[in-house]
Amino acid sequence: MYNKALVLKQRPDETFPQNMDFFEVQEIPVPELNEGEILIRVLYIGVDPVMRVWLSGAKTYIDAVQIGQVMPAFGVGVIVQTKQAKWDIGQLVFGVLECANLCKRQTKPLFKVPLFEIGDPNIPLLLSIYGVTGLTALNGMKLIPQDHIPTTQQQKTFCVSSAAGSTGSIAIQIAKHMGYKTIGIVSGREKRDFVLSLGADQCITYNDCKENDEIIVDKLTQEIQKVAPEGIDVYFDNAGEEVLDAILPAMAKEGLILLCGATSTYNAWKNRGGLTNLASAITQQVKLEGIIFYQDQAKIYSGFSDMIELVNDGVIKHQEEIYYGVENFVQGLKRVFLGQNMGKIIIQIEQQIQDQAKL
Repeated sequence: MYNKALVLKQRPDETFPQNMDFFEVQEIPVPELNEGEILIRVLYIGVDPVMRVWLSGAKTYIDAVQIGQVMPAFGVGVIVQTKQAKWDIGQLVFGVLECANLCKRQTKPLFKVPLFEIGDPNIPLLLSIYGVTGLTALNGMKLIPQDHIPTTQQQKTFCVSSAAGSTGSIAIQIAKHMGYKTIGIVSGREKRDFVLSLGADQCITYNDCKENDEIIVDKLTQEIQKVAPEGIDVYFDNAGEEVLDAILPAMAKEGLILLCGATSTYNAWKNRGGLTNLASAITQQVKLEGIIFYQDQAKIYSGFSDMIELVNDGVIKHQEEIYYGVENFVQGLKRVFLGQNMGKIIIQIEQQIQDQAKL
């Protein structure tokens, strides 16, 4: 068996994301298994904004990527060798894998994939709507307390940043299904049109609030208040920094902010600007709550079943971009950080043992 892998040869510098010449495709040996490990043939991996932090050397919920290391990624694959009882050859698995044809893993942080078989064209969706990004949106929405959910007597307003992304686009559709007035925040007008096509009531483009390529926070706040004069009851934050700062004065009293991501800081995480409007959260008695579900197996499995039902009922629309081959990971990563993607970018590593997936 051969093993083509994408290896980090140097840290990204200030030319990122225009320059992506810090990876190298290499042929590396097939890993040998120790007791308790499995060898996985990687079928698909996802491209996620948090990868920029991994590449910087910072530790998150996984260890930082080291120079000379194969690039990690959320992925789905099939077991081809095993030295772990109850993890059999042919079992589909999901978790943090690698941008390589083959990788070995301990089984504890992995999930066995239910309901899918090799060759199923929906397997890539385990990295979007049925994966961490989609299920984070779903499980985050489940955290909203009852008194923040709209009723026939009382309307509530929901807002989400990075609304065209793989998490935000799901969150805004679930919010619409729950009866909220929904507002998306995105970078440009093409993404705005995409979010409105998902059923959002309003969508704001923060590029229209920029001067000298920087977001003017007060101007963005004014745009938010124009479409939500009654205040934002629930804000699902994927952006951080200026967008979060602009939201704070626009929150309703006792509003809720779910902190899911901070994409605006990922490219300059050591030079973050911070929040100037934090006092608004105090005066409005706003609650801020960080959310992460990757390692909560019970929520992942229950959310998986719930998401299948929502998709089958036509509640959730989804969009993916699929590229083939380890070499095209860099192209996908560049699209994410240049803000060119709408929905999830997925890299197909193997031919799924049958044909290339078509969604």
